[in-house]
Amino acid sequence: MAVKSKPSQEWTLDNGGGAWAYLVKGAQVSAPVILAADRDRGTTCLEAFADTVNSPDCPLGAMLARRGKDVILVGYETDADWATAVGTVRSAVMETKRRCPGEQRAVLGGAGWAGLLTRYVLAELEYAGVDHRVGVYFCLDSTTPTAAEQNELFDVGNMPMLPRSLKITTDGVPDLEGLTAHDDPGLSMFDDALYASASPADSSWMTEEQGRWLLDRLP
Repeated sequence: MAVKSKPSQEWTLDNGGGAWAYLVKGAQVSAPVILAADRDRGTTCLEAFADTVNSPDCPLGAMLARRGKDVILVGYETDADWATAVGTVRSAVMETKRRCPGEQRAVLGGAGWAGLLTRYVLAELEYAGVDHRVGVYFCLDSTTPTAAEQNELFDVGNMPMLPRSLKITTDGVPDLEGLTAHDDPGLSMFDDALYASASPADSSWMTEEQGRWLLDRLP
């Protein structure tokens, strides 16, 4: 996967959304990592999102590809509301499951608002008894939900229970749970967390430190 490279496949998703899939084994989805765009970072356009995910500062897409991972970028309309974006991300999860044979588990994550979206989608599917086949969920600098979004999360159990949950929070960014690097890790809803000292560059999705920490925790 390279900046502005042509994806292996382009998928049409629900609610006007779409996905660019960069596959390592021809046309077959084999080890999917699904990354949802963050509405608040101006990267819901898939071309812009691809540039951000594969910034020279931290080419996460290329790093994943070198480890044999398929990178699936999910975008939606810039002005999409919660329900619209949730439908798009849910569609991406189920389409990935449909295209990936066997019992291979996916990775799903997002930054900012997309961290909440992906978390909610997994919890909602589990609440409905649907096998999402996601083995790892992660969020990067996830934002605090609005009251309405928090109610939606509470209605489906607040957190997905089946995947391993990872959290990356940059120093100076309000933590989703109000915890800091000095708090008891046992207080967190997440299985593992990184409190990073440096913020990503404006053109980058995450720093190299954050990217390598995440890669070391993926199956």
